[in-house]
Amino acid sequence: MPTLPVLKIALPVPLYKYFEYRAPLGTAFDNIQVGVRVRVPFGKRILTGIVVEKCPKSSLAPDKLKTVQEILDTKPVFDPVLKKLLFWVARYYQQPTGEVLNAALPKALRKQKHIRTASKAIYRACTKKAIGQLLDRAPKQRQVFELIKAHPAGLTADEITAHMSHWHPFVHALIDKNLVQKTTCSKVSAKPPRAVAESLTLTQEQRHAFEQVHRSIRQFGVYLLAGVTGSGKTEVYLALAKDVIARGKQVLMLVPEIGLTPQLVQRIESRLNIQVALMHSDLSTGEGAQTWLQANTGQASVVVGTRSAIFLPFRNLGLIVVDEEHDLSFKQQEGILYSARDVAVYRAKQLSIPIVLGSATPSLESQHNAILGHYRNVTLSKRAKLAKIPQVKLIDLRSKHAIDGLSSELLQAIETELKQKHQVLLFLNRRGFAPVLLCHDCAWTAECARCDSHMVFYKGQDIIKCHHCQKQEKAPVACPQCGSENLIFLGEGTQRIENRLKKIFPDTAMIRIDRDSTRKKHTLQDKLEEVRQGKHQIIIGTQMLAKGHDFPNVTLVGILNVDHGLLSSDFRASERLAQLIVQVSGRAGRSAKKGRVLLQTHQPEHPLLNRLLTHGYQDFSKEVLRQRERCVLPPFSFMLLVRARAHQQDLTYRFLREIKSSMLPSGSSGLNLFGPIPASLERKAGMYQSQLVAIATSRKAIQARLPNWTTVIQQHPLAKRVRWNIEVDPLETA
Repeated sequence: MPTLPVLKIALPVPLYKYFEYRAPLGTAFDNIQVGVRVRVPFGKRILTGIVVEKCPKSSLAPDKLKTVQEILDTKPVFDPVLKKLLFWVARYYQQPTGEVLNAALPKALRKQKHIRTASKAIYRACTKKAIGQLLDRAPKQRQVFELIKAHPAGLTADEITAHMSHWHPFVHALIDKNLVQKTTCSKVSAKPPRAVAESLTLTQEQRHAFEQVHRSIRQFGVYLLAGVTGSGKTEVYLALAKDVIARGKQVLMLVPEIGLTPQLVQRIESRLNIQVALMHSDLSTGEGAQTWLQANTGQASVVVGTRSAIFLPFRNLGLIVVDEEHDLSFKQQEGILYSARDVAVYRAKQLSIPIVLGSATPSLESQHNAILGHYRNVTLSKRAKLAKIPQVKLIDLRSKHAIDGLSSELLQAIETELKQKHQVLLFLNRRGFAPVLLCHDCAWTAECARCDSHMVFYKGQDIIKCHHCQKQEKAPVACPQCGSENLIFLGEGTQRIENRLKKIFPDTAMIRIDRDSTRKKHTLQDKLEEVRQGKHQIIIGTQMLAKGHDFPNVTLVGILNVDHGLLSSDFRASERLAQLIVQVSGRAGRSAKKGRVLLQTHQPEHPLLNRLLTHGYQDFSKEVLRQRERCVLPPFSFMLLVRARAHQQDLTYRFLREIKSSMLPSGSSGLNLFGPIPASLERKAGMYQSQLVAIATSRKAIQARLPNWTTVIQQHPLAKRVRWNIEVDPLETA
């Protein structure tokens, strides 16, 4: 039997292999291009995959081969440069190639054949002549006609709605009378160039920062823009973007959270007079598809997006900006595991374009790269305009009586600011009412049956909920262990703080902003806008409020508890805590009004905390880097995790122990393997979690062995009985 040529296809499945298929009947094999999408049967499913190779013969017997159902494209969906980037991501992070390629496709291309350019209706008057008595008996039709006639270029449906409601039947009657014509145009058409609405006036320091990057705007370079909060990093981004756009190139701005996008988009559009395209997880399938198309056709001059935007198929990318580059959100924690910030650096190098990494609190990895000369330091040391750095003061909770986590000193400060009609921001990184529900008589606590964690109590809803697996149930009215009704609440969450403040300041408008209160689409943006408009004097929130928001009337920031960051076993905890304190503190005093920060703690003498508050983040970072170097921890070493999850704890340990011996043969130098050890949350959603930690003194020591490790792991007999993954450069070791 003659050997048939086959297509090797990458499928979106967690397997480190390609799959062989016959070409569809009636399709010439030579006409199929590598890189096109295909639909294939896979088990009981039909999947969309990418052709990665054409082979003259198969490694399988002919009767084992299945046939491609449909070829979806005539040319590759990824250009050669983007394809190279995606294969590098799969190789460096050792993630299944099919899943990486699938993640780079918009949802629309995973489900359907093509993306069509969205269109919008335009209504134009057909005549400029008087209509006489034609509409005398139709006053509503006349009203619509006169409105459309007054705009010779035509009006869209949204523009007509802005003037009047319930206009649809009247405009259709006008169309029937040949008085109005309906046409369509592309939604992705760019705005016509005209004068910039607002001038880009830079301070002397901002101008110097701009010029440092601009001198090498046509070549690769990584610029670490370290600017104190409120120093105007965005102004530097905009000045650079303006220059890049003027040369006909595109700009990508990566942000850690979608909550940052509305304010940033508004500033970009008003300053540069362009329409910004968005890419983030809250977009509909159609909206995401249009952004993908705009980037691909070059019609989007600026794209603002979260981490997945790094995979967009730009036609002529000229600048990448990563705002808040230190933020953990840039690291994908589920699905394919990668760092969007680090991939952005690789993509900039690949395209020979500059990349700006901006932050008031740069990550230690980025600072270390700047010290080594891999990145170029650009500094903004002063706040823009009249704003001054806020004063920070510690409140020692050991000697203070605090009710529901609020000390009397903090409450007095809040009252003072409220009397002056200022806004107050209170930060607590715990949702719910209380993190622990406890029986006073027998010490029973409400714990999650599926995780090693306490259930958080929510007052009002009267539920207890696990923040790890999302399990929730009705809160008990009596202890299920001893029957006592003497249940007490330990600890504070944002809901409890809100309840207490409403009792203390009953006539003060306040708002709570956390993941529980902003679940619905656009709710976060609406709440942030209300804060900016001054509708609320007290703002209570979690980490969502720490990132780049500009609240000009906030003069007091209260940080209610930072002790968890000082006592954590994670070696990165102190760095994260320092970044959080600086970022949250930066919300105070961003206008001419003087700002201050009150920080409550039971550890007022902690050396790192005092170094941060006394000498600032830069000095703090230098000390932590010295500690990391002594302990040979990242960024002075390179780390990898192998995680295993199973319903039986001993199964994860056995699996990791057996692959460990294969991963580290005798004679391996510069590489250490630790474990198996339990994760900090050992049981999550009913499954036990264990891990191996690999630490090497060079990146090559890990990368050279990584493909072999993956092969060893997936071929192990227990690999099908546990859920496992590999994470390169992990930022969380829990």
